[in-house]
Amino acid sequence: MVINDGSLAENIVGSSAYRELLAELVDATGIEVESEYAEVFARLDSTKIVKAKVDVDDLMFILTSQMDLIKRYSLSKFQALSDEEDDQEYPVGAEPSGDERSKTLSVGKYSQGFLLTNLIEFALAMSGHECLLEYIKLCRIPHAKKYTDQIIKLTGLG
Repeated sequence: MVINDGSLAENIVGSSAYRELLAELVDATGIEVESEYAEVFARLDSTKIVKAKVDVDDLMFILTSQMDLIKRYSLSKFQALSDEEDDQEYPVGAEPSGDERSKTLSVGKYSQGFLLTNLIEFALAMSGHECLLEYIKLCRIPHAKKYTDQIIKLTGLG
């Protein structure tokens, strides 16, 4: 399911609070983010909002009232994903050099909507484990239970 209108996501991503937090995360992590919010990503991100069954106004309230916690969650998630990349197992003799590992982490730019994904996950974690797990399953994320447990742990809401 992908909706044809990206306005749900665009309303959040275009807000001053979202842009402020996005800039802080970019500064803290050094990641590169696309300068434009492509329509295709806006539609995909709007679909996530619909699947999550969360109201845009509720997401905006959580964004503005819990900004520090969302920032902390986003940084923790970024670090956890970076650590997973570093911990990958490679066959003997096929391990990338330190220089090649850095390239793996820096290929491409993030969509402006990456923070929206974190915001949705945080909002659902606030609603409880089962709400978050249902959403993760709807998004067809592999190992849904394990990922849900990881999100709950990273948000500090468990």
